[in-house]
Parts: sequence; structure tokens; C-alpha cells
Amino acid sequence: MMNLLTWLSKRRFPYEPLIAVEISRSRLIHNLNEFRKLAPNGCIAPVLKSNAYGHGLIEVAEILETESGCVTSLFFIVDSYFEAIALRAKHIRTPILIIGYTRPETIAIAKLKHISFTVTNMETLRALAKKAEIENTHGGMIGIQLPIVGARWPHIIHLKIDTGMRRQGIMPDEINNAIEMIQGSQSIILEGICSHLSDANNEDEAFTDSQIILWNKIVRQFRSKFPHLKYWHLSNTDGHRFKGEIEANVSRLGIGLYGLIDGKSFTPPLDLKPVMEMKTIITGIKKLQIGETVGYGNTFTAQKNMTIATVPVGYFEGIDCRLSNSGIILIGPENIPCPIIGRVSMNITTIDISNVIGVNVGTAVTIISNDPDQPNSIEKIAEKCNTITYDIAVKIPAQLKRAVID
Repeated sequence: MMNLLTWLSKRRFPYEPLIAVEISRSRLIHNLNEFRKLAPNGCIAPVLKSNAYGHGLIEVAEILETESGCVTSLFFIVDSYFEAIALRAKHIRTPILIIGYTRPETIAIAKLKHISFTVTNMETLRALAKKAEIENTHGGMIGIQLPIVGARWPHIIHLKIDTGMRRQGIMPDEINNAIEMIQGSQSIILEGICSHLSDANNEDEAFTDSQIILWNKIVRQFRSKFPHLKYWHLSNTDGHRFKGEIEANVSRLGIGLYGLIDGKSFTPPLDLKPVMEMKTIITGIKKLQIGETVGYGNTFTAQKNMTIATVPVGYFEGIDCRLSNSGIILIGPENIPCPIIGRVSMNITTIDISNVIGVNVGTAVTIISNDPDQPNSIEKIAEKCNTITYDIAVKIPAQLKRAVID
């Protein structure tokens, strides 16, 4: 029925978006297979949080789920219950781990199947255990007001332990208390334990080594208490460098899945390929005379007579404001670099096309290139903006349609 409604809508309101965000299926799977070389037993849990790092939550999940043998028996990782709902609404069947903080009352009434929650503090653990204790004692008595109405259990959790990052996770000196609480509760099933490396890309490995030593000790402690523990995972993308040192049976793969990290920093080197490319068209062309200015604030003044063009993409669509008067856009099939001039606007950016022949309204341009060596690749944009690739990728708005290619 939904496909029929979509078809009818397209026939009634025909529309071709000006902006194309292309996601390469082959590159995504290629990157996954590269990291499988360094994952424990080749087992990876793809991280799809934050709209799959800007690449499209549903699109990436569908690619991974339909890829034969890709994530069989493992799980996708998202940040919130909302993201889990969105995946299930699109009939994604793969198990899901919610790795961000979730309110105890949300965990208690969650109805989605094959969903696990990360418990990040003792307060949440106590709340879940206490809720079940009250239900078991008073649930059948008339007049007893339960703390969480409509609660469902058991709750499948991964317990997060803080091994040094000092954001989320119970502290090591709280582990014994947590173990006793879980073992004494009929409402909590410990499916996994996890932690997070904070400095795994640093050439100085001392801090990471200290985290790994502590983590390995914690794994042994939990596995002795919970012989049927299903998952224990520490590595993020950069953590794959420490394959032989970490006790784990699965690793988490985020930014590396999307090819937005230097594969040469791994041993052996990984051949990583950026997955995303953004394209649009020229929407306006005009002449600029010497001494005339461009854009808000008149931040660009022509030093000569010029030909300039506009593209229908601005900071709302993901062109960082820091690219004003400094960024590059590629024009035509030859990928001729043209500088951004003036201030990037909300939905419009102006470029200098004086040195390009044959440009017309409708000429194709590449806003973000999937070639890491191009000046408008996400990696090069991040360098120019003095930030990280994550910061650039996740700001490409979700409402821009992602088109899966190849």
C-alpha cells in the first residue's frame, strides 16, 4: 500500500530534487570488508547513529541487511530509541543496540523486538532492578501504584564500563555492586559489556594501553560471573589497530565504515573509500565588474572583471560557513576546481567560473567529492575548516534524499 501511495504521489506531484546525495553501495561494503581483516573473528557491529554519520540511516541499514552474510547474528548500533523505531518502521530486522543514554522508563516499556539497551550508569541499573522487585512483590495487589505503568521485561542490556574516557559508564569500583544487582534481578538479562577508547588514534599508545589492560581484566571478571555473556566489545574504528591486544568478540565500526579516515595509518594499510558524494547544478550566471562585491557583508571584492555562478546549496545543505572565500567546488565531468567567493548563504553559494569554458545554467557540479584527493572531499574540507570529518558529514541534512548507487 505504501509503495502504491508513493507512486501516486510522484505522479501527482512530479519533482526532481536539485541536490543529489549519492551513497555508494560497493564502497560501503568494500570498507566493511577491509575492517573485517582486523575485527575479532571478522565480527563487526556497524554504527548507524546520527543518520549513519550523515549518510542516511535507512539507506545504509538496507544496504548492510541485504548484503549476503554481512551482519548475520550481530547487530546495528544506534544512539537512540527513536532511531531504532525508524529502522523497525522500515522493516529492518537486524538486532539493534542502542548505545546512547535511554531513560529507565523508556527501557521499561519498550515494545520493539530484538532491541538491546546500553546502561550507562548505576542509577539506571537500580531503577530497572527496583521496578521488577516492586512488581514481583506487589504487582498483583489492588491499590499498589507501580513506578512505571505498562512495564515489560526482561530487559536486554549491555553494561558500559568507564575505562578512562570519563563520559559514560559505571566506574570499575562499581562493578561488583552491578554484578550483584544483575544476578539478583529477574528483569535484567546482561547480553553484553562495552567500553570506549578515547585516544586510539594517538601515536603515543600509553593511554590506550592502560585502557586495554583494564578492559581485559574486566572482561575476564564478567565472563567468570556470566558464562553465557554474548558480547564484549571495546574497539571503535581506530581501536582496530590493537586487534591482537584486546579481549573482544565483536568490534564497533563507525567513521571507518564510511571511508572517512586514513587507511594508511593501519597495519597492514587499509584501502578505504569515501562512500558519499553530493552533486547539484549551476542555477545562475552573471558578470561581475572590477570593484563589485559578492554576498552578505560584501566580504569579496572583484579585483578584475569576472564571471560568477550560483549553486543551490548553502550552510543549510551542508556547505560549512568556514568555506566562505576559501572552499572549492568542482564543475563539469572534468571536475574543474572553482573557488567559493563571498560568504556562504543559507541555501546559495557563489563561485568564480571565469576560467571555465562552456558553463551554462544546468551544468553539473560536485559539491562534495568522494575522491579523498580532491579539494572538496570531506577529508580536505575538514582540514580547511580545522575540524574532523564527522563534523562535516553529520551536518548534511536528513531531508536531502540519499540515492544508493552501484
